[in-house]
Amino acid sequence: MKSTETRLEVKESSWRSEDGRSVVETLIVVVIAAILMSLAVPQMLSGRRLMRSSVMPREVLAQLRFARQQAMSQRQAFTFQYDDSAKTIRIFDHNNVNNANASCNMSGSAVLSAGGYPTTACTTTTLTVPLSGAGLPASEISYGVPGTITNSNLSDASTLTALVGNVVNITFQSDGTVVDSSNNYVNRSLFFYNNRVPTETAAAISVLGAAGRIKLWRYSTSASQYAE
Repeated sequence: MKSTETRLEVKESSWRSEDGRSVVETLIVVVIAAILMSLAVPQMLSGRRLMRSSVMPREVLAQLRFARQQAMSQRQAFTFQYDDSAKTIRIFDHNNVNNANASCNMSGSAVLSAGGYPTTACTTTTLTVPLSGAGLPASEISYGVPGTITNSNLSDASTLTALVGNVVNITFQSDGTVVDSSNNYVNRSLFFYNNRVPTETAAAISVLGAAGRIKLWRYSTSASQYAE
């Protein structure tokens, strides 16, 4: 009888760890932890995607302001270009004032009609900035307004600037304004979103031609419109 009780005690102890937990209890804890992890990971990835996507329009804003600042400080035309194929920003210096090559000297508005614009014979590339990176794949960057958004109007009356040859060019004059080849002020607006989370990441950057003012807008889901 005593040997039987001993075997039962050994059998029972084999199902318990040193701190008294059974194997079943341990498995339950592991399963619960796995379930919680499976729920938390997608939320973490979504949060990281939103954070990285929010950086992208700020980069566009910064480069537009840089191009305008260069135009005003150097007193000559500078062009900001967004290339949707390469998801890249380029800044061009047109060297159209006080150039040793007389054929390069022209008004800022004349640059717009010069051969090869924006990469004319006198133009140099100041910098090239990829919008993808830091965990944001180029495949997730989309230009335009998501199909889920019906109200894409900006309160400064700017509207989406269409891609021409898959690029958008915005040329700042020496006084910081933006004009067309006829020297009329024109507004420009760039719209972006992450196609994995379109509504949550929709943003726009507008440029008012007469003032050269550059503003960042983000889509507000609660107000159903783009807001500063």
